[in-house]
Amino acid sequence: MIAEFTEVGYQIITGFLSVDECGRLTAAVNDYRSAHDVPVVHRPASERPLHYAVIDGEKVRDHFPDVTRIAEDVGNLVNSISDEALLLLSDSKVAVNINITSKGGSYRWHYDRNAVTAILYLNEVEGGETECYPNYRLKMPGDGNSMWQKIADRVIRSKPVRRIFGRRVMVSPKAGTLLVMRGNQCLHSVLPVTGNADRVNVIISFDLPGKTFAVADGLNQYLYTGESTSGDPNYS
Repeated sequence: MIAEFTEVGYQIITGFLSVDECGRLTAAVNDYRSAHDVPVVHRPASERPLHYAVIDGEKVRDHFPDVTRIAEDVGNLVNSISDEALLLLSDSKVAVNINITSKGGSYRWHYDRNAVTAILYLNEVEGGETECYPNYRLKMPGDGNSMWQKIADRVIRSKPVRRIFGRRVMVSPKAGTLLVMRGNQCLHSVLPVTGNADRVNVIISFDLPGKTFAVADGLNQYLYTGESTSGDPNYS
C-alpha cells in the first residue's frame, strides 16, 4: 500500500465514517454556526474563486472533540500508507479545519503547503466535486515558494497544459468518504456547489515532525480570515 500511494499519489476510502456519524457531526457544525460567527473567505481568481466558510483548527480543538478523535484515526491510516512518519501540523490553526461551502462557492486551484492532506466528506451535495491532478508538479530548486517554483506552478495549472499532461481525478462529496492525497504534489480545486445544501467537510493536514513554512502567517490570513490581503502568498 505504501508503494501504491507514493506512485499513484492519492487514495479514496469509502465508508470511513458511517452515515449516522456524519449526520451527527454535520448537526454539530450547524449548531456551532448558529451560535458563533464563522469567517467567510472570498478571494477572486481567474478560473475558480476561493469562496467558503471555515472553522479553523483552534476552534475545532475547543468545540469538536469528536473531530479531534477522528483526526487521530486518520493519522493512523495515513502512516499506514505513507513512506514517511507524519504528524498533524504543529500549527493548530491549520492542522484540522472544517470547511463549509454554500451554493455557488468553490475553492481555487492550489497545492497544499504540507506533504499529505486528508479530506473527509460529511454530506452529499450537488456539485462541489474535488478535482485533482495527483503527482502533477514540477519540483524546482529551492523551497516551495521560490520564484521558479511559482512560475512552474502557474504554467502547469493552466487549463490547456492540464488537459494535455494531467491525469484528472474527480471525487464527489459523499458522507463518510475519505480522500487522502499527497497535497503538495497534487494540484486540486473544488467545483462550485450547485445545490441548496451546504458542502461540509473536514480537512486534516500532515507533514514531518516540526515542519514549518515560510509563508505560514500570510497564508493563514489568506485562508482563515475575511480580511483583505495582497494576494495568495503561495503564488503572488
